[in-house]
Amino acid sequence: MPKPPNTEDATAARRRWRRSLALLLGVLLGGAAVAFGAWRLSLDLALAQTQDDAQRHLRFVAHELTGALDKYEAVPQVLARHPALAGLLAQPASPTRVAEVNALLVDVARDAAAAAIFLIDANGQTLASSNWRDAQTFVGQNYAYRPYFRDAMASGGGHFYARGSTTGTPGYFIAHRLDQAAGVVVLKVSLDEMESNWARSAGDLMLADARGVVFLASRPEWKYRTLRPLTAAARAELHETQQYGDLPLASLVREPTRASDDLRVERVGTATARLRALVTEQPVEGRGWTLLSFTEIRGAEQIAAGRAWAAALGWVSLLLLLAYLQLRRRRARERLAAQGELRAAYGSLEARIAERTQELQARVDELRRTERTLRATQDELVQAGKLAVLGQMAASITHEINQPLAALRALNDNARVFLERGMQADAEGNLEAIDNLTQRIAAIVAQLKGFARRDELRVQPVPVVTAFQAAVALVGAEARRQRVVLACPPVPEGLAVLGQQVRVEQVLVNLLRNGIDASAEQGGGTVVLQAEVDAAAGQALLRVTDDGPGLSDDVQARLFEPFFTTKRRGEGLGLGLSISASIANALGGSLQGGNREGGGAQFTLRLPLA
Repeated sequence: MPKPPNTEDATAARRRWRRSLALLLGVLLGGAAVAFGAWRLSLDLALAQTQDDAQRHLRFVAHELTGALDKYEAVPQVLARHPALAGLLAQPASPTRVAEVNALLVDVARDAAAAAIFLIDANGQTLASSNWRDAQTFVGQNYAYRPYFRDAMASGGGHFYARGSTTGTPGYFIAHRLDQAAGVVVLKVSLDEMESNWARSAGDLMLADARGVVFLASRPEWKYRTLRPLTAAARAELHETQQYGDLPLASLVREPTRASDDLRVERVGTATARLRALVTEQPVEGRGWTLLSFTEIRGAEQIAAGRAWAAALGWVSLLLLLAYLQLRRRRARERLAAQGELRAAYGSLEARIAERTQELQARVDELRRTERTLRATQDELVQAGKLAVLGQMAASITHEINQPLAALRALNDNARVFLERGMQADAEGNLEAIDNLTQRIAAIVAQLKGFARRDELRVQPVPVVTAFQAAVALVGAEARRQRVVLACPPVPEGLAVLGQQVRVEQVLVNLLRNGIDASAEQGGGTVVLQAEVDAAAGQALLRVTDDGPGLSDDVQARLFEPFFTTKRRGEGLGLGLSISASIANALGGSLQGGNREGGGAQFTLRLPLA
């Protein structure tokens, strides 16, 4: 007879199967929960970071936009005071006055890089314009309906962005009223270049007015659409002012896919093309505009998905680790094999570390070679700066040498005549004068040779009084040529700095020449070279002050920038202060420049005391 099935075995098998199924379901649900949590957390963090980056970018763009428009504010205000405009408003039928104002507006528009500048009388009629030669000129057009005209006539100033009703070209209009409300001068600024820059930048940007009409956008299909449907009253007002002509101003499609207090994600675009993006807004102060940034979140979602997969893999790895620990005792041989593999991997790692160490040593050697090359290049730059200074002083040096040479020729001729006539005493006097002049020429040449000598940077004590004397001797002829007085108060006794004689002189020569040029611009003056001691800092302060016009904020910001110069073309390379700052840093000091209270500029070379 067949053996009946064992009921207890079947029950145990079913229990094991249920436990395995429950374990599998628990593993799957746990992995799904871990993956979802990692995905959500990673996505929130990525979107928050994206929003922070977009907010910083919007603040920068808003600042750039405001700055670009504010720099034009003063142009119509200044033009409104020009007597030619008042003269034309008083005699609008005068062809001479019309031609004069047209020419003036053409020059100002060109210099200010404005799209157009035009003059409107009190009735809104355009009398003159910078585009008077164009087929679509503003001359003869009446703009009394434009808000910028009405605001300027009422309050003195007006601002308005609109498409040109005459040319169809959009722009930002800045209006200013003339005295006695005789008329209004208007400047039109084009924002096309800024809009083109937006199209090339990361992310998508748009600029909307107070009604929600988008008038600048990085995507052409978004331009002249609205962020929300316009009311009938708003459309009537837009039609009256012709701000956007007769454009339909259809609404953009905006479908929120995620909205919270911190993050807003939308599908935005037109009926044919939409973008799923994170929306960030930034108001433009003082103009009622709003900047909007739309950043695609596809990258953030991909990062979140990658991290979710990593979390799921980590979950699986954790379970495998637990299973490994559970079977550890029964896998003694596998553990020993794994230890053998680990030793092999360790040996391989040591080999890789040794190889990597050799690579790093090679890079260190390359960096040292690069450092030597950089130092040699810097020495070449310093030498080139010295030769450039000598070249720029060539005229003064030539004049300084030509005077004793001319005297030498005259004394030589006289001595020959005295000898022919037997006037021995007079001839000896001339020869003694010739000897003195040759010594003077030799001293000048020796100073030039010492200044132009190629040398290596070797720090040693440098007497300040010696450096002052050499620098003043080198630029003395240039100062006399430009009618500038060089003043050098007494140097503290025994004062010396750690540096190098020629390089300290080079910095002083550069500063003195700049002071001489600046004072010469004012018709002459005094350049003062003086020394002080800052005992607390252990430094000597070598100061050069002049009677020049001083340094503007823009010049001070770029003072030590290479190839930046305020001199006329051909009179300077813009390397003197840059090289001088490099020399000061190499000598362990610094070089600062600024304006002094009494007027003029002041430069301070700080060097360590010897």
